[in-house]
Parts: sequence; C-alpha cells; structure tokens
Amino acid sequence: MLRSRLLPGFAILAGTLLFAACSDDRASGLSAPGGASTTGTSAVTTATADTSTTSTTATRTPTTTRTPTATRTPTATRTPTMTRTPTTSATPVRPAVALDGDVDGDGRPDTLTITQPGTLHARYSGGGDDTVRFRAGDPTFVDIHAQVLGAADADRDGHAEVFVQADQGASIQTAAVFRYFDGHLHLVTRAGQQAALAYGGSTGFVATWACRPAAVPAAAIVTETGPSTSSGAYTLSIDYYRFQQASLVPLAHRTAVSGPLDSLSGARDEVSGAAGCGQARLSP
Repeated sequence: MLRSRLLPGFAILAGTLLFAACSDDRASGLSAPGGASTTGTSAVTTATADTSTTSTTATRTPTTTRTPTATRTPTATRTPTMTRTPTTSATPVRPAVALDGDVDGDGRPDTLTITQPGTLHARYSGGGDDTVRFRAGDPTFVDIHAQVLGAADADRDGHAEVFVQADQGASIQTAAVFRYFDGHLHLVTRAGQQAALAYGGSTGFVATWACRPAAVPAAAIVTETGPSTSSGAYTLSIDYYRFQQASLVPLAHRTAVSGPLDSLSGARDEVSGAAGCGQARLSP
C-alpha cells in the first residue's frame, strides 16, 4: 500500500527536475553571459546519458580587399642637353714665321742700312727705328755699301733676324747677327763676344753656317768649320745653337769626317735649301 502511494510522488519530482534541466540548456544555448549575443560561431551540442561532445567551427571571412588605386609612373626623364667640348688645345701655338725682311713682325718688310762702318740702322714700316753698333773689320776689305746680307726668321718666332757681313779675310768672311725682342733690335753675342758666323774656305780650311737646320729642329743656327788633313779630307766640327734673348746658346755638337772639299754638302737652311738664312745668302 505504501509503495503505491509513493510512485506518483516520484514521478512528479522527476518530471519537475527534467523540465528544469531542459530550461537551463535552452537558456545557455540562446544567450551569452552578460546578455551579449554571439555571432560568427556555430555550436552544436549532443547530450547522452553518459558523455557530452561539443564541436566548434569558426570561419573568418575578409570583408574588405585593399586594391591599389594609383600606380606612380615617372613623367619626366632628365636628358643632358649640352655636351661641353674643349675649345682650346694644351699644345702651345707657335707664332707664324715672319716674312723675309720683316724684323718687327708686322707683316711688312723693313729697311736695313749700314749708315757708317759698324752701325746698322733699321727703319720699321709701321713707324719707329733702331740704330745698333757692332764691331766691323777694316773697311779696306769690307764693302760697307753691301754689308747687309738679309733678314730671315731663323728661330721661327715671328721676327726676322738680321745678318750683316762684318769682316772678311783672304778666303773667310764673318757675319754678325741682330735679333729683335722687347720692341728693339739687339746685337747677338756668343760666350760674351760678338757672334761671328764664319763662311768660305780654301784647301786648308772650310767654314759655313745656316739657320733652321733639319737635323736639329730646335736649333736656330748651325755652324760647320774644320781643317783638312794631309790626304785632303776635312774634319768638321758641327755646332747647333739656339737664341736666348740676345745670346747664342750651344745646343748640340758633333764631329764628322768628310771627304774632299768639292764633295762637302755643307750646312743648309731647311726652308731655302741653301747655306745662310732665307734671303741672306752666302757668297761662294
């Protein structure tokens, strides 16, 4: 009897507990703590009498894709518009060779005269003049009216040097040299004495000179002098000079053994091809 009375009570209690449990599960699945709603996550719960298995799957989907909207492209290319080219050369420009007779270098011949023994007068075509004294030989042997041999640019500096017959012997003559610089004409010296360029000769001695020698282009003057041997051959001393202001300065020297007098070629001006210098020709 007692057992039959208790069965309805147990049934009511079990139903109440089951209802309460279902209500709790439904509330936990619908709301998060604090009343916040859960999105983006799907939860599935499977309950059995002995075990509970929970699987959670979350997928994050990008909502915005950043796409470049502009590409920076160079709009200008810098190109050199000018190339600098040297307009001058490091090589010194050599003055033009003066015309024969043009002492002051203005392109016109000047007037050269011997006004008296040992005096050279130069009158320049552009105006002005110079008078230069020099040592001359005995007028008995020197024709003072024909002593100016001529003028030519021996060192190619744009001014013609003046050559004057200053003395002569039985077979040898000598020439004095005058050079124009610093606006005036000057007598040229060698080793402190008036320069004397010898020319002429005989069977015992020979001498000659020339300007602008091809063998030594840096030289202004070359001289050749020497005696003959007993066999009739001449031993020549050949000297090359350059100008330094109003002085002849040695540049080179050599000795050559030649043959008989009539076989000697002698010094030659590279320009005229003859002994002497330009229009200043040497007498035989």
